[in-house]
Amino acid sequence: MQIPSNQFSKLTIAWLAVSALLLLFPSQMRPQSAFDQAHDLVKGWSTAQQAQQQNPSEANFKNLREATSSVAREVPELLKTGTLELLNSSGIVSSSKIVERISSALFEVPSAKYDPEVFVFPIGSRQGASYFVGFNVPYCASCSRAWIGLIGKKNGRYDVLSEEGKSFDGKSLQVSPLGRNENGNDRFLIYGTNWGDAHSRLSVVAYVVDEAKLRRIWARIDLPQGSIKVTPTEIIVSSLTALVPPWREKTEVYRILPEQIKLEQSIERPNP
Repeated sequence: MQIPSNQFSKLTIAWLAVSALLLLFPSQMRPQSAFDQAHDLVKGWSTAQQAQQQNPSEANFKNLREATSSVAREVPELLKTGTLELLNSSGIVSSSKIVERISSALFEVPSAKYDPEVFVFPIGSRQGASYFVGFNVPYCASCSRAWIGLIGKKNGRYDVLSEEGKSFDGKSLQVSPLGRNENGNDRFLIYGTNWGDAHSRLSVVAYVVDEAKLRRIWARIDLPQGSIKVTPTEIIVSSLTALVPPWREKTEVYRILPEQIKLEQSIERPNP
């Protein structure tokens, strides 16, 4: 079927007009991505916080409280949705690209001090299969939320295969790969310290990717004045033995073995 030349010209003109509008007004004409929505919520929280600091009124406090609730409730879900949207787009997406998009959504424009805590590792030896993902939303103690999960293909599309839940809410977040176990499954160490905690309690958890699920294999939880050092072969954890005196300083050295994380040495000494 042939389109008459005059009708073809009208279609061409209409297409050019729409294209011009998209170029002139991209944000108004194109639907917002989940990453953009998350970024807008983060910016809204920052604006509300600045308004409350400059004018601590009841109305500004209410706005800040609502913005804090929105960030805590919606941003982790939007970042998860945005990651799935990105992975389900055409082509293979690199781990660094996922980190870049999540970090950009979390980055607070008025501040250059915040470095988003975002970690993405491909499972196995190639990109495009499954990914271990961890990120944190730590703008304030009450809105701090972490998401840790495994994303991979289900029925031909990327989806969340397993997620850790809320064990690192209200904490800083760091992730270190621990290599593979004796069955060739990837392992990861997640650790962080409670925000605003006078005792700086540290939590450390190791997971293995087991049949498309995250399985906890080792943990040290709520260690007062805790610190950690991770090497390719060892995990060294130091802490106090109690929250109040008298206490001692305890150092535990764990060997990272293919079959387990094994305690090799435990030392206690008086705290000066």
